[in-house]
Amino acid sequence: ASMSCLRYVRRRFGASSAFKMLLLIFVIFCLLQLSVPAPPRIVSDPIKQQQQLEQLIAAKPEIKNRRPGQFYQNVIVHFDLKGAPPKVPYFLQLLDLVAKSGATGILLEWEDMFPYTGQLEAVRSSDAYSMEDVRTILQKARSLHLDIIPLVQTFGHLEWILKLEPFRQYRDQDIYPQVLCLGNADAVELVKDALSQVIAAHAEFGIPYFHIGCDEAFAFGNCAASRAWMDQTRSSREELALSHMREIALHVMVKSKHTVVLAWNDMLKSFPTPLIKKLQLGKIIEPVVWDYSEDIRTLNEMTWEALAENFPSVWASSAYKGANFPSAQYIDIRHYEANNRNWIDHKMMYESKFESWRGIIITGWQRYDHMSALCETLPMGTPSLVLQVHTALGVDTKESQSVTRRKSASLLNCSDFHVSNYDLISPRCSFPGWHAYWEYQQSSRNTIQYIETEMANNHHILGWLSPYSRRHDMAQSWYLQQIEPVLSGFRSQLQNNVRELRKAMDPLFFSNTIDELIYLTVGKKLAEIEKMIDDLNRLKEVRVWPRRHFPIKEPVASS
Repeated sequence: ASMSCLRYVRRRFGASSAFKMLLLIFVIFCLLQLSVPAPPRIVSDPIKQQQQLEQLIAAKPEIKNRRPGQFYQNVIVHFDLKGAPPKVPYFLQLLDLVAKSGATGILLEWEDMFPYTGQLEAVRSSDAYSMEDVRTILQKARSLHLDIIPLVQTFGHLEWILKLEPFRQYRDQDIYPQVLCLGNADAVELVKDALSQVIAAHAEFGIPYFHIGCDEAFAFGNCAASRAWMDQTRSSREELALSHMREIALHVMVKSKHTVVLAWNDMLKSFPTPLIKKLQLGKIIEPVVWDYSEDIRTLNEMTWEALAENFPSVWASSAYKGANFPSAQYIDIRHYEANNRNWIDHKMMYESKFESWRGIIITGWQRYDHMSALCETLPMGTPSLVLQVHTALGVDTKESQSVTRRKSASLLNCSDFHVSNYDLISPRCSFPGWHAYWEYQQSSRNTIQYIETEMANNHHILGWLSPYSRRHDMAQSWYLQQIEPVLSGFRSQLQNNVRELRKAMDPLFFSNTIDELIYLTVGKKLAEIEKMIDDLNRLKEVRVWPRRHFPIKEPVASS
């Protein structure tokens, strides 16, 4: 019909108009294609899906815990690579230390540092490891007899993918790049692609467990495809989420047949236990129950009873760094020691509710999420890492914490192990990253504290280089001359800190990480001092001042 129409137009109005109409039809066709909704998630045949589930459960491997009969049968150390990823030689040194500390394995959260290919190549960090790097890291861990557990987020915390324009369409809500549109078939396939690539890289090194994330998905079930899935299946948001978790777990089990699937507990604990039972999540997923507070305040008897209804096996998760507050630059080891010691008491109280308490994953977060700033980098966290592993292992021999600290000091080649808020653990140590730890936790922090104290008490700065003076060009040159050498001294001290930090961190981190770390600490204070010097030099040139009272200007915010 359209061709007949075109022939008529051509005869009636000429070839030019026919071409224009053809072009118009093409444009309309393209617009219609663009308006087609995302492919909905296919509702699987429940009988076939149940058969597959039963086959995979029947083939589920027998778990061989690394420390059978011990308080923690597995002690796993987490490496979060979404911020301040270590250079490979430094990473290998850290793996040596993890093995020597007595940990049984590592949890590797690759995020954008994995060398993804295909459509996921676009999400790779500019500093991403090569596949050769990945193999080197995995071979090292395997040679040290460490279990290697990959972690790929599959529900929330997907900012590293969804932040990009090509993948924006897969968000649950456009304003929030954290959560996947669970009802969108293409979105789910994208996550499965990430899983498959990581599984392929890890396969020859063994995958006893695979962690699929699934934490802190604050909003889901809002996108059109998810709503369509819920309408089609007459299901709730909770069933949508749990069905997604089951599908992801089954994908891992199909791709890696001797692997047990782990997931964070915080979403699971908010879902109805009958629904979890209906979908048989307890047969294919082991929850990892996290709490990084000093007194384990988010968990109680109701939490454990609800989990025990469906999950025969659980894990604990504590922290050795990166879980005090989002912008923490300096580490408070006392906080993490309290967290790990209280987990021991917590496990004793509630472990009888489960057939098996697999062990503990001691996390070391590098960012609270992909969008947040760096916190407590690996050199600052290394002493805590060793101490928390020794704390977990020390339960079996009932050793005192003072003995545990001495063991940690010995492994770190430290003269002692002092735990008191932000103080150095020891004035003398020798462990991978020690120089950076000292420069960052001690030297730079002391410089900044000294400068802030001096500026808060300097009579001349308070009177004649205050924000008021600088904003309104009202200052006395006599006092400015007294201030100038003070500020120059501050600048020299900070510049020296920057040089020493770069020198200490260059063997450990990529240049982008070093720049970010300096920006967040010494760099901010240095920029503040340099701005004050610029303002001082400007004020020194002023020779005429306004009569009072002059208009008072709005304050200028500092970044």
